[in-house]
Amino acid sequence: MAPKEKAEELFNKFRTEILSFLGDKMKDKNAKRCALIAVDEILFILEFNLDFKMKKSIKYWQEVKDEIQNL
Repeated sequence: MAPKEKAEELFNKFRTEILSFLGDKMKDKNAKRCALIAVDEILFILEFNLDFKMKKSIKYWQEVKDEIQNL
């Protein structure tokens, strides 16, 4: 899955779980924050593994994070 698609998938998963009485803008902001927290946790775990395959994963998840920030 492309990083942009993964970013949108994570954003949408969190957005459907968030209840917001402040409107769609606040719901989107909170979904974005939650998705970024999830990706940061994944990156934190991957950084401890120096395997080459993990470096590819780190690059992928960093790209996902960048795409989430662009939403």
